Amino acid sequence: MFTGIVTDVGEVVKADTSSEGSLLQIRSRLAADLEVGHSVSINGTCLTVVGKDTGSFDVEATPETLRRTDLGQCRAGSRVNLELAARLADFLGGHLVQGHVDEMGRVVSIIEEGNSWVFRFSASREFLSFCVMKGSVTVNGVSLTVSGIGEGYFEVTIIPHTHEVTNFSSLKVGDGVNLEADLISKYVESHVRHFKGLVVLVLALALSLVQGLAGDLSLQANSILIYANQNAKKTHRFVVRIARPVPDLVFEWESVNDQGTVHVYQRALEQSRRFTLLSLFEVGVDEEAPDETTLRLSRALFTELAAQKSLKLQLNGVPLKMEWVGEEPFVLKLDREEVEVTGVRVQDNRRGSWLFLKDPDLPLVLEYVTSYFHHRLESLSTPDRPSLRWIRRLPPIK
Repeated sequence: MFTGIVTDVGEVVKADTSSEGSLLQIRSRLAADLEVGHSVSINGTCLTVVGKDTGSFDVEATPETLRRTDLGQCRAGSRVNLELAARLADFLGGHLVQGHVDEMGRVVSIIEEGNSWVFRFSASREFLSFCVMKGSVTVNGVSLTVSGIGEGYFEVTIIPHTHEVTNFSSLKVGDGVNLEADLISKYVESHVRHFKGLVVLVLALALSLVQGLAGDLSLQANSILIYANQNAKKTHRFVVRIARPVPDLVFEWESVNDQGTVHVYQRALEQSRRFTLLSLFEVGVDEEAPDETTLRLSRALFTELAAQKSLKLQLNGVPLKMEWVGEEPFVLKLDREEVEVTGVRVQDNRRGSWLFLKDPDLPLVLEYVTSYFHHRLESLSTPDRPSLRWIRRLPPIK
């Protein structure tokens, strides 16, 4: 176990690398404190000392380590961040670091800002799911604080001291770096994943015992759907009023900043293989959709999904494959009363998780979840509730 506080920048004296692994000899003042069998962090990778000499020590890296880290790129003269294993009585200056590299990222940009440097690193969606603003992350063995998160990247801000005492001063755009996510974040995510199904089941049973209700959703003219859209920074409501549900679907929508109308043609509702969550929603315009649907799948797509347990379609114009996971209960408010409906859970090949209403006549999107975005139907109000009134004229049936 380590703390992510680099205590020396060593120099690779020799690197013998082959398909069978790598033997690295590293010159460092820390060699005097190491013995054969000790653990040491090298660019954030926990390795075992297999030999030592005056002023240097040797470590071995397996093929798996070389695949997951940048150690296979080390050559004579390379500078590497070093840290001795933590002792139980040590001061924890950084955060708990295992030295088990999760993946390699790359330097996307380096920007000087005052007396500091903002480093942007690429990372996978899976890795970024463990990152939170102001949370801990390890880059090349250095304990750092996340100062920015975006699509496919995160950022850290390096102070002059860190820049001076680590190999960050020699990094350049395109260089590979070793990434390790926060250990506590990993455990939290693991427990949430394992217990999510149990919690949903218990919640559904409790609601059914208390209320004894089973929801039967239908869309009528002037029905109102309210979705909650949540990203890493905030949650806002997305309101949809159904002006006409059949044979075409015509609705108005309103978000925190924008509003508009959408007209989905009857043939699209029946046969379309194109689906979108966002591209039909544009500011202040009436949008027509002759060959794609939104908010709900077409009848043809849902029928194929139910029969084949898999589905190929286009999402926002990009090919996507969905796989049937199973059925599960979903709780929402129907005219201010909580009801339970049955949803079909689907996983796509871009790490998105979907829940559609199990109804071939109304395969409504109940939920869509990614690492960065959560789209969830909160409530449905029937026409006896107050409704929005700014649609001027219904379009003709297509």
